[in-house]
Parts: sequence; structure tokens; C-alpha cells
Amino acid sequence: MVSSAVPGWDTTALRVALDWAGTQRSTAVVVLWRGYIAAERYWQGWTPSTDALIASAGKSVTSVLIGIQHSQGRLQLDSPVAGLLGVGWSRSPASESRITIRHLLGMSSGLDDSLRFVVDPGARFYYNNPAYYQTFEALTRSAGLPFSPAGINALSKTLLFDRIGMRSATWRLSFDAGEPGFILWCTPRDMARFGLLALYGGRWNGVDMLGDSAYARTMWTPSSTSNPAYGYLWWLNGQTQYRTPGPYALPPVQGALIPSAPRDLVAALGKGDKKIYVIPSLDLVIVRHGEEADAAGGNPLAPSAFDEQLWARLRPAFRY
Repeated sequence: MVSSAVPGWDTTALRVALDWAGTQRSTAVVVLWRGYIAAERYWQGWTPSTDALIASAGKSVTSVLIGIQHSQGRLQLDSPVAGLLGVGWSRSPASESRITIRHLLGMSSGLDDSLRFVVDPGARFYYNNPAYYQTFEALTRSAGLPFSPAGINALSKTLLFDRIGMRSATWRLSFDAGEPGFILWCTPRDMARFGLLALYGGRWNGVDMLGDSAYARTMWTPSSTSNPAYGYLWWLNGQTQYRTPGPYALPPVQGALIPSAPRDLVAALGKGDKKIYVIPSLDLVIVRHGEEADAAGGNPLAPSAFDEQLWARLRPAFRY
């Protein structure tokens, strides 16, 4: 379905872009404009109620949960992670006191995948899932809840999911390099609701859900000079260079993350091309779900070739 009553859009071009997405093993695409569904397509037997894991796109949800806890005074961004998790949460106890929640949000903990000290905290971007997983224990401990699926789901429902109608959203236990964490499962419409919350700076039906406008802005501000295309667990377009997930020594890529997309696009990106694109200048949210081994983008952890190929086709539709 593509609405035929969207002023200023080339709906034919939009249909062409969605048709192409359908050839790339997509299972769902949802387009929200000004808060309304302007286009929605499903493939491979999916429906609006089908849920599946969204991989690292869920990191951006974690960022919002941390922002809410921070605004309520239960979690301080510049406090050492050890203050919540206890000494010895990493494999380098002598150095871990310097690692803060802010470092985990910006993927700049200075640790490797085994949680051993490599570089100074804040010195370098490194896409580190085992370090990121520590945010879940920090969240639950800050709320006085057990670090468990029941604990993180109870907290997420209270702070976010129930409040914006993400009824199917559920965290499920996962492991990376032996570290326990959680992966979010939800429907494409749940993803779209979350994207809409982000689009409006954490406000939902006139209520300030995030409770901290400064955090909302900082979430979408480069968290380090090492990777200006990364904020607080969000990917940022329109920067001069970016780093992809990979070894510490991997050099930056010059240019914008998605050259054909609007410069102000921010995104929650996950393996298998799970996408939540948020574009404030167009009042637009676009969600894409698909299989793990995507035909367009391969199977990288976050950014992929799919992003640029899709936006090159969307650009004529939105005329930006």
C-alpha cells in the first residue's frame, strides 16, 4: 500500500523503491510521514503483527531507556560503570574505574571483545557488543531490578514500551563472546512507533517521555572525533567520515554514511539490514525488516550497501 494523497511526493518513484526493496529479501517496509502511515509493504507471508529480532537496531532503544533513567536521576552518564556493576565487571579491573556509562553509549570504552583494556576510554571508537551488553545490567541495577529477561522487560515496559504502544516488543537473552545481554524482538510497526518517538525528540502525544531535551540532542551528536557518524548508540548521516564495525586498526571511510540520504538522517541499524531511519527535515520515519542474509547489503553488523542503494531510489520520491 502506498498512499496516493501525499503532497509533494512522487508516489510512482516511491513504489519503484519499495518494489526494489521487495527484491532484496525484505519482509517489511513501513513509511511514516507526519505521524501517519504513508506506505506499508509486507513480503514472505509477513503481516503487521509479525515479530522478529531487530539485532543491533535495538541499541538505539537502549539509548532511549538509558536517557529516561538518567532524566529520573537513577543513572549518571559520567559515573563509573563499576559503581553499578561492581569492581571486576571487566577483565582489566585496574583500569575499569575510568570507564563510564557515556563511554558505553559511544562505543568508546577502550576495551576489546574480551573486555580487556586496549586504549584509554574515550580515545577510539570500537563497535563492541560485549561492552554494550553491560548497559543492560546497569539499567536493571539502577532500577533495583534483577539482571534477567524479566527484569529488563519489566523496566522497558514501564519506561517505554507500554507508554508508546510497542505491545510486541520483548528482549530475549543473547550472548556475545560469552557476555550476557539482550536482543530486541518486535514488529515493524513497533519499530515505526519507536522511530516516531525519536523523530519528535522523545515526545509522545504531547508528553515528554525522555524528560531531558539535552540528552535528546546529545544522542544525535557525534560522541567522539574517532567516529563522528556515531552518537549514543545511533548512527548519524552527514558527517565527513565514519568507521564501520571492525578491528581497532580499521581506517575510517571518507564521506557521509549514506550519501544519497538527507544529511540530518539518523538511524538505528542492525545486522541483516534491520533499519529505522529518522529524518527530521522531512518529518519522516522509514522502517525496513528483512532476513539475516540480505541480498543487497551482505550481512554486516550495522551500515551496509543496502542503505545507499535504497536511498538512491528514495531520493526522487521525496525530492529533497
